[in-house]
Amino acid sequence: MLEQVARVMNPLPPARTTKKAWLAFVLGFLFSGIALGICFRNWVDLVVPTVIWLALSAAPGDTGFWEGGVIGGLLGLLRAINTNEKLSAGRTLRSGYLLGV
Repeated sequence: MLEQVARVMNPLPPARTTKKAWLAFVLGFLFSGIALGICFRNWVDLVVPTVIWLALSAAPGDTGFWEGGVIGGLLGLLRAINTNEKLSAGRTLRSGYLLGV
């Protein structure tokens, strides 16, 4: 299942700087897509967790609200890990040593 999530997140552009995974989890849990959209500066990070959270919050009872928070937190965590991996791989390629520049 994590491979499927990674395949979905790989096309997304990385953030400009590395992000702390624990902070992305907390922001995603507390504020869902609004905080993730600001953190990663991407519309997809804003819309997808917000829609999931709103759909689950519409379910009767409090379980949908908490499940939406957990899903938002996990999306933030996985997105931060993915963007940090992309940035670390990009640094080794941009240094010029591997490209011969």
